Amino acid sequence: MSSPLELYQGDRIRWIEAAPDGTQALTVWLRGATAGAGVQASGTDTADGWQVELSSQVTGAMAAGGWQLQVVATVDGAALTVRRGSLTVRQSLAFQGQAGAFDDRSQAERDLAAADEAIRALVAGAQEYQIGALGSGGRKVRRADLAELIKYRDRLKADVMREKRAEMIAAGLGDPRKVHVRFNGVM
Repeated sequence: MSSPLELYQGDRIRWIEAAPDGTQALTVWLRGATAGAGVQASGTDTADGWQVELSSQVTGAMAAGGWQLQVVATVDGAALTVRRGSLTVRQSLAFQGQAGAFDDRSQAERDLAAADEAIRALVAGAQEYQIGALGSGGRKVRRADLAELIKYRDRLKADVMREKRAEMIAAGLGDPRKVHVRFNGVM
């Protein structure tokens, strides 16, 4: 079994990595998208391969989102990259006390919803609409900006579809844009 495709913050996770014969040590490096987001884990040699474990404290500190993974074996004293990959860290649904708001959508999905809401408001007769807080990257759109807003929404739709496609491929469900056909016994 190789590393998981996704994990949840706060979960302890274990998996077995394959390594070449003669491997003396195995290290797994995980890097997140933000500065300082990194995890190093060492493997333990077992009969089935190298077992890697991330404690619940380690995964609890990992930011939700996409992470890159690199598995490095030490063979004859030299580093050898065995494989690279990616995984998704999902926000845990666990809470204490009062449950707060939860939004597990990607940034592109949240932006798409905001653009759709702005388009609906402008089409319904509003003269202007504010998307997000102006001080934190938000903007105010006017009725005259409707064509530009529709282009922006279409670009966001394409981004969301790319994200979904990548998730399906990573989960082993195949590329939804490809159709494979097999003809058996046709002459």
